[in-house]
Amino acid sequence: MQVFKAFLKVLRSKFGAAIIYIALFFLVGILMTKSGTDESVWEKSKMKLVIEDLDDTPESRALTEFISKDNTIIPAFANEDDLTDAMYYTTVDYAVTIPKGFSERLAAGETEGIFECRHIHESYAQVNIQMQLEKYINTVAAYQALGKSTQEASQAAVAALSKEANVELLQKENETKGENSELLTFFRYMPYILLSVIMNTLSPAMIAMNRKDFRYRTDCSGISPHSYTMQIFGASALYVGGIWAVFTLAGGIINGTMYTGRLWLAVLNALLFALFSAVLAIFVSEFSPSDNVVSILTQVATLGMCFLCGVFISQSLLGSGVLSAAKFLPAYWYIRVISMLNGELAFDAGEVALALGIEAGFIAVFVLLAVLVRRSRVTSAVARKAMA
Repeated sequence: MQVFKAFLKVLRSKFGAAIIYIALFFLVGILMTKSGTDESVWEKSKMKLVIEDLDDTPESRALTEFISKDNTIIPAFANEDDLTDAMYYTTVDYAVTIPKGFSERLAAGETEGIFECRHIHESYAQVNIQMQLEKYINTVAAYQALGKSTQEASQAAVAALSKEANVELLQKENETKGENSELLTFFRYMPYILLSVIMNTLSPAMIAMNRKDFRYRTDCSGISPHSYTMQIFGASALYVGGIWAVFTLAGGIINGTMYTGRLWLAVLNALLFALFSAVLAIFVSEFSPSDNVVSILTQVATLGMCFLCGVFISQSLLGSGVLSAAKFLPAYWYIRVISMLNGELAFDAGEVALALGIEAGFIAVFVLLAVLVRRSRVTSAVARKAMA
């Protein structure tokens, strides 16, 4: 078991950087899975507004009432410089001036440029207030078209736009329960950490074991090539299995959830992706890159796969072209399984089995590629030695 012990010792020496990834993942995992629970309440974003009504008519007062309803009104400033300073330092977000003659222009059917708006800092809230103003003017125009006077149309617009609908989110029949959805959120982001930790540790360890000085000492000993390979495989399997077990247990502990029913499919899904991460790391190590190159390749593989396959961004928001390309990556099928377990997609046992089978196929393909690269290197080395 000398090779087995030596390989584990090398892995331990490479594990320092992985600890940072693991700690950050647990921290982010706790924050993400514990945020947005079923009791979450969403509130409208209020802006700090200055409204200057120079018209002072029932129509302008109706507009002021409408804007004031969901925002915080700041008293008007004595001069323009003070207002500009307030907007620059975000004491005021938005300023609306209703000029004299507003009601007459509204009665004449004008909808463009009938009041003045000013702001400095761009934001979604600023766009929202502009949309509210446009909606109000268009609603007044619609009521006027129905035969109402301008004053009646203004009051009707305020009443209509002030109504709020009660929205209740219903759980789908196939949707996983709330407490399990938190655990599945934890599993959703696991591809990133599995790839990062395993590739950043296993690849450098394999490269160290493949160095000439170590291999020459091994070849001179009584360890057969088969025994050497099996010991390396055993140590790698122990390491990858340990990483997978740590994250699986941590997910259950953090979310206070037992693994039952379909949740075991998420566990199996994570195991297959951990194995893929391992064979990818072994494949990369066969080319004996430097540690810096391994780090770059790891970042490209993890970030590229996670962004393209729906780990960071839901697959429902990705374009058809991106998803078509993502199907050639295992993380796509990993996320498909998670999506069917958490209710984003209808659960289909056959499709889950297909996705898991495709992930297993990726593992087999990279094992084969690693073996072919190793044999090619050995053959080339033997040929060079014979020529010498």
